[in-house]
Amino acid sequence: MLLAGRLVHLAPPRAARTWRRRACRGRCRRRRRRRRPPTSPDSLDDLLAAADRALGVRLGARGRDKGAWGARAAHLLGVVERGADEPDWRGDVEIKTVPVARDRRGRWRVTEDPAVAMRDAAPLAKLQRVLWLVRTPLPGGDATLVSWYLLGWDAEVARLVGRYLHTRPKGGAGSTARGWYLHRRFFAEAGLLATLNGGTA
Repeated sequence: MLLAGRLVHLAPPRAARTWRRRACRGRCRRRRRRRRPPTSPDSLDDLLAAADRALGVRLGARGRDKGAWGARAAHLLGVVERGADEPDWRGDVEIKTVPVARDRRGRWRVTEDPAVAMRDAAPLAKLQRVLWLVRTPLPGGDATLVSWYLLGWDAEVARLVGRYLHTRPKGGAGSTARGWYLHRRFFAEAGLLATLNGGTA
């Protein structure tokens, strides 16, 4: 597969569990306003069931806050994002969104490197088990979730993280902050794109 001008091996799915859904076409459900956040899931199965229910829900306009969609997606699952080293859900599963869009051939591609943590945090602690919520844009500055991918740590993930985890500036113009990011090629080699594209390059 050609990605960002480089030939990248498209690996088969390796997540513990995956769920795939076609992107909605003007029929996405609007997010219901809640006075209180949803109840935190009691088990991993409950967490994944909440991820199922979040698919196709509109996240609303993001505004200037690049983390707004991630926070709203986690809220739909009943999870409050943590800024510390500990993963978001019960210190066991990190919740992250990864942005995708279709290319000219109609295949899904990751469009930018997702942030993992701030520079002074411990990114490897966040990446031990991640529930990746696959996000795609909608007209009018909106977005929705089209899939999820639960990826646990093993020797191959460790190799890929060692290769694709990097730091770069984080924040708007004039910011001196830096953060940890995963290069988008990680998701081709970790098998996420295969779940979206039916295993084709």
